[in-house]
Amino acid sequence: MIKSIVAVITLAAFSATVHAQFSWNRLPEVKKTSFKKDSFNIVKYGAVSNGTVLNTESITKAIKACNANGGGVVVVPFGIWLTGPLELKSNVNLYVQKGAMLLFTNDKTKYEIVAGSYEGRSSARNQSPIWAKNAENIAITGGGVIDGNGDIWRGLTKSAVTESFWNARVKSGGVLSSDGKRWYPSEQFKVASETKRSMLLEPGKLLSDYTDMKDF
Repeated sequence: MIKSIVAVITLAAFSATVHAQFSWNRLPEVKKTSFKKDSFNIVKYGAVSNGTVLNTESITKAIKACNANGGGVVVVPFGIWLTGPLELKSNVNLYVQKGAMLLFTNDKTKYEIVAGSYEGRSSARNQSPIWAKNAENIAITGGGVIDGNGDIWRGLTKSAVTESFWNARVKSGGVLSSDGKRWYPSEQFKVASETKRSMLLEPGKLLSDYTDMKDF
């Protein structure tokens, strides 16, 4: 009981300090990013703009070179650039030029299962299209488009869309629920959803225990 009281007092003291330090008239300042002017065009690292060649390795090389240089700008020029997930590094500004599209692959096997968070709880998640770990001073800028190919990750309820949209989605592939009211991108997705399989990282389980869930 004494420990609980001490914890409450400590928390109250911390809260009071924060409120005294910041207010609506004195909000905490966000530190602005700053990058070297050196540029690293992904084409120079072997990237091909045709929407079919996977450029993950080439873009990753450009990002790593930029980071090793102490920072700068990784340039994604005009065109359609297909890629897998990309890890940003410290002091890197990923600049997607106007007229450029960074298109993430719909091949789910390219997205590794990693430790993440779901509603504040540790869970196994598919790797995000763009991610960073222990990085600082990073940015994504430019007037281009980043297409995460989100449709491959989502199920669809019939009542939520128009009939024409529903019919088109069903014709595109995937599978239907037993009552025909929900569409899934794959049979694996359907089974995992209908059996309510959890992706939470339970004690004693490893990430490797979830590798069969890459399509979920």
